[in-house]
Amino acid sequence: MRLLLISLCLSLTTLTLTAMGREFSHSHELPPLRLGAADLDAILLKTHSFIDASNGPSGEQDSGRESVKLVIGGHEIEIPHFSLASSVAFPKEVFRFSYTYYRPGKPISSVTLDFSDYSRRVTVSGETADQVEAITNLLEKDLLRFSTEIGGASFRRLSGVLLSVVFLTFLGLGGAWWWRTRAYSAYGILICSAVGLSLVLLVPWDRYLPGFVLYQSYSRFLLPRYAPQIFFFSLVATLAGIPLSYFLFRSRWRA
Repeated sequence: MRLLLISLCLSLTTLTLTAMGREFSHSHELPPLRLGAADLDAILLKTHSFIDASNGPSGEQDSGRESVKLVIGGHEIEIPHFSLASSVAFPKEVFRFSYTYYRPGKPISSVTLDFSDYSRRVTVSGETADQVEAITNLLEKDLLRFSTEIGGASFRRLSGVLLSVVFLTFLGLGGAWWWRTRAYSAYGILICSAVGLSLVLLVPWDRYLPGFVLYQSYSRFLLPRYAPQIFFFSLVATLAGIPLSYFLFRSRWRA
């Protein structure tokens, strides 16, 4: 009987410690993001306030560890405390940013924002499931306001290969057609294919279609600010110009 009671007490103690030490975690992958330093500051401040409200004021013994990392010119800069993005002196744009909060044994024990060209991930863990889910949803909702439809290394790689194949194919077909017929429509196909291929190969798409970009300040001039849209629609126009030039010159030749 005594052994049974001892075993029962040990089992209850083990279950209690397991329940007390259990952590909940949420991780979300976000689409490409484009935002300014002031926009990110507002999100970081809101996140910090939510964490303080959930975990309570931190003392000297259990103060959380926070850090901010940026990659500038290939060099990683780490700030070992909470810092706003606008307070860091960096060039006009940054393509890598991360924020980490860690305070174990709390309702919200860790928060990680890791944004780069390859992925944009929000990871939250803690001992209180509803608090973890609430701050995750808050971050996702605020960041999705600055999301874009296209961008990122995977998107650029796949699109670049497909478009290069398309333009090279039409360049070869247009050249063969011109050599054989000397038709005016072949000139249009050759010109559009050459321009489109040049745009694909020469435009710095990693800067104009990044997976993540943080602006220190938005440009007041329209051309630099809307350069990604301008180059993208120029690429679409050259792609559409290939069949258009064919049918346009063919209809004129028949007339």
